[in-house]
Amino acid sequence: MPLALLHDCMASGWCARLAPKRLGASAGLVLGGLLFQSGHAAAQEPSSSSAAECARAYEDGQELRKSGQLLSARAALQSCARDECPGFIRSDCATWYGELQSEIPTLVFAAHSQGRDLSEVRVSVGERLLTSRIDGREVELDPGEYDFRFIAPDMRPLQQHFVIARGERNRLIQVQLQSSRAKAPEPERSPLPPATARSLLLPGIFAGVGGLGVAGFAALGAWGRASEDELETTCSPQCAQSQVSSVRTKYALADVSLGVGVASLGLAAYFALAGDSTEAPVRSASLAVVARPGGAGFAYRGAF
Repeated sequence: MPLALLHDCMASGWCARLAPKRLGASAGLVLGGLLFQSGHAAAQEPSSSSAAECARAYEDGQELRKSGQLLSARAALQSCARDECPGFIRSDCATWYGELQSEIPTLVFAAHSQGRDLSEVRVSVGERLLTSRIDGREVELDPGEYDFRFIAPDMRPLQQHFVIARGERNRLIQVQLQSSRAKAPEPERSPLPPATARSLLLPGIFAGVGGLGVAGFAALGAWGRASEDELETTCSPQCAQSQVSSVRTKYALADVSLGVGVASLGLAAYFALAGDSTEAPVRSASLAVVARPGGAGFAYRGAF
């Protein structure tokens, strides 16, 4: 019987592939193990086909574990740990299976919105659905980088990137979802430059002068009219030339005062609308009406 089992092993070719995978074991030990297993009762001996399947699972489990495909490696090791497999294969696979259980990362998902927990949330990676709802149960994944996508009713879809390390157990992945009915936050606007304070000094000065000019026009005009009426009742038409010139001067001063008032009011409106563009403030300003022989004028003085 041992020779028959050895013949099946060599014929299927799985002995040669199996030997290098044994950690610290040689091909002779593998063959010795096979010969030892052949001494069991015929009911316990694996067939050549099942032995080949066990050997393939034995190899795949180690390769997948090294490449980080832990979930697939666990399935392969579970397959070669069956009772139908040879004893030493079954023993190694069972040992590695137990070690692998602690290496597979497990995640626990949680989602919140406005201070409340959400359960009707679908979590997926690409086209792969990890869970159709969040219920606090752990989810197993191979180590690596993932872009988890969270979708919930009346919520905006959210995608976040995570790196999952080998051996992480019960890692909490929690996100905040926003209602799809809530308004999107408005983009920040750059603040407007502060308004430049306008000086009211010049508009105030010219407005005052304008008011005085208009008032002077009314007063001088009334004075000239009163003087003219007096001459008409006392000496007209033989009044002295000096008396007539005095009345004409009063009328001239009234006209000048009116011109100064209108001009000052116009300047006051201009400076009030355009603003004071001078950097240095006006220290003093004055506007005076000057009487001259045969007429009158006005003078403006200011220091800046």
